[in-house]
Amino acid sequence: MVRIFLNVKNTIVEPLESWCCEMDCPNWGIEKIDDKHQPMLFGYFENRREALDNFTKLRAAFPELPTAHTIEDVNDCDWQNEYKKFLTAWNYRDLNWVPLWMRGEYNEPENQKVFYFDAGLAFGTGDHPTTRLCAMSMLDYIDECGGDVSDKFIIDAGCGSGILALTAKMYGFGTVYGFDRDEEAVRVSIENASLNNIEMKNMSFEHAGIERALDGKQADIVLANIISDVLCIYADNLIDAVKDGGTLVLSGILATENEKVKEYFLSRLDGREESCEGMPMGEWSRLVIKMKK
Repeated sequence: MVRIFLNVKNTIVEPLESWCCEMDCPNWGIEKIDDKHQPMLFGYFENRREALDNFTKLRAAFPELPTAHTIEDVNDCDWQNEYKKFLTAWNYRDLNWVPLWMRGEYNEPENQKVFYFDAGLAFGTGDHPTTRLCAMSMLDYIDECGGDVSDKFIIDAGCGSGILALTAKMYGFGTVYGFDRDEEAVRVSIENASLNNIEMKNMSFEHAGIERALDGKQADIVLANIISDVLCIYADNLIDAVKDGGTLVLSGILATENEKVKEYFLSRLDGREESCEGMPMGEWSRLVIKMKK
């Protein structure tokens, strides 16, 4: 195992976080101590060749990244402990998302839902604010349905590790569909289902892009945890995938871009919306659009 790291400018932190979230890159992370210190981009890989190959791909997406970097060997124990610094359990209402390494030591609250996720997959899991914002919206929707969603169809667009789709299944959604353009996401989602003893009945994951995945489908609620540029490109596809009276949840939006994304979606909704409300969480935000019946 090796660790590659370098200092980066503050101006590139948000774009890097957005890119890693969208591309579901579990190996990369960013450490921000305070305003007096430069942020540090770091990644963990099996060997130096893999680290350099991935750094080359990252620099292709962000040419402004400095070329100077450091690579050092780390043992597996160091790797595991490093991840533990950045991943913590999170709970909201009766939902608990817990890193897998805490299994056995986490005090599971009585009569609550507990989902264990692979701690090696920081992006696309419950560790990112955008995923948490989607989960909060989903639980709000369940409350609006009186707690019974057995006849509801939910779509997780850009499912990553499947944490939102699998949580939806735990809460009793009748039909669950998750998709991602990364083929690895499908495999990991199924693995996480197994880790939590979740049956795959009436639930499926597909390797597909937004257009193909949503073609011909309409759900009661659609969760789209995708960066804002992509959300806007596929706005019509996402809107058309929601039933009348349904809910569209858009996350992956920087708080500074929320109003711009809101205005764009309102221009594409053509009056179908009953309401459109935003909510921030630190640097990130969500939009919840409720359709007219």
